[in-house]
Amino acid sequence: MPVPARAALVVLGALLLLVGCSGADGGDDDGASLGERQAPTEVTAPDVPAASPAGTGVIVVGGASSSFAVTGCQLEPGAASGALLLVAGAGTTGRGDPFQIEVQRFSTDSAVASTFTDTITYTDTARILQVQRIEVAGQITDLRDPDARSTLLRVRQDGVAASGLAGPPGTANREEDNEGIVGLAVDASC
Repeated sequence: MPVPARAALVVLGALLLLVGCSGADGGDDDGASLGERQAPTEVTAPDVPAASPAGTGVIVVGGASSSFAVTGCQLEPGAASGALLLVAGAGTTGRGDPFQIEVQRFSTDSAVASTFTDTITYTDTARILQVQRIEVAGQITDLRDPDARSTLLRVRQDGVAASGLAGPPGTANREEDNEGIVGLAVDASC
């Protein structure tokens, strides 16, 4: 066979191979469906860490544990109206990222009922996470954990502990918001 005829057969063979592999028959489906959402995995609150030595604390965020130094501690109602408890701390994650933690209980009195708000705020270089639970006249509300039935903070004589679901401020545990929800637990000793 002459060289130009052989070259033409090679080009024709390559074209047929390309057409056959182009996926025009739908055989190249990777299994992903556009527009369909996978069911989210359920996020649960981690166990509360063991009581920390005085002046320290431990926080668990999404399964990663980090120690911190307690930088401020008020376990009794302060002079400021409404502030019942405030514990602050700072530390470094296992990846070397600095973080801050603030645990607080705030109260408002009204003619109708007292309102207590427990909040944990975790801030590092990449994100802000909050756990928040509100009690009004004995009724507990937690937007990220609708099954919550008790106050968030467990106060003891020398510190505080808590466990709940955290997310960026303003989010709730709804299908459209739940991608940023993580379990968070903390223990701090003054």
